[in-house]
Amino acid sequence: MASMDKRQRQTGRASSGDYDRHVRLHHWVMRTEAWRDLTAVARAAYVELSARYNGRNNGSIAMSVRELAKSLRISKTTAGRVLIELETHGFIVTMTKGAFSMKVRHASEYRLTEYGTLSDADVPELATKDFARWRAPSKQAA
Repeated sequence: MASMDKRQRQTGRASSGDYDRHVRLHHWVMRTEAWRDLTAVARAAYVELSARYNGRNNGSIAMSVRELAKSLRISKTTAGRVLIELETHGFIVTMTKGAFSMKVRHASEYRLTEYGTLSDADVPELATKDFARWRAPSKQAA
């Protein structure tokens, strides 16, 4: 019998707790008007934020402009603009605004609207999926 990886059982699946984390991007999300209107950098930023979601921390996903700029290799100005774009398109909601001072660095915390959250009393709240209702501003004829 061929030797198996230590993490795998005979079924070929990883043993509990030893699974590979991944970011799931559903086709129905990519077909929304909001997704199609996002810039490529905003889409990459959404993937970065989604990678920090572990199934339990929605609403407290920390990401600073500096961290996002470094991970995507973009300027801090572009990173800030991209976070605003994701928020206006309904993909994220700022839960706690970050601050930077001489004594404390505090990154902003976000909620992904695609997923539900737990309230302070551990009561599940449904996903709002605000991006599904987003519509491009109408262009007025001059």
